[in-house]
Amino acid sequence: MSDQEHSEATTVARRFIAYRLRSEFEVTRKLSTKFESHTVEAAVAQMYREHLIDDMQFAKSFTDSRMAGRPKSASAIRQELKYKGISKEIADTVTADLSDYDSALSAGRKKARSLRKNTEHEFSRKLSSHLARRGFNYELSRKIVELLCREIYSLDKR
Repeated sequence: MSDQEHSEATTVARRFIAYRLRSEFEVTRKLSTKFESHTVEAAVAQMYREHLIDDMQFAKSFTDSRMAGRPKSASAIRQELKYKGISKEIADTVTADLSDYDSALSAGRKKARSLRKNTEHEFSRKLSSHLARRGFNYELSRKIVELLCREIYSLDKR
């Protein structure tokens, strides 16, 4: 590996990481499309030395971002982290404190705003589907749908 290749690979890696934090797996996959494996390994090692790659920090940031924007169940977030190359141990650690109930309620309330004009039956059906797509189990989804139906449709009847 030449110094030129190493320099080019680290530049590509830095640019890729500059947009947002990345996992080691994502950086490795990106670099593997342009560089040989020994160059990729050296560039990834350089990113670690510069503290630009940290899978724990990435997983925490990803989880916080997911919960703030589009809440999902802890198991769905663990699955997304696995897809991004994060180890099971790290994924379990960063999702340990998540409350599926709070996440489902947050996701349900957010979606309920756009479903208010539907009939109660349509509201329930669409909200249940929405929560299922976010990875929440049937029992929890049912509780959240019932709660939000009572909140919305009992207020409308007053």
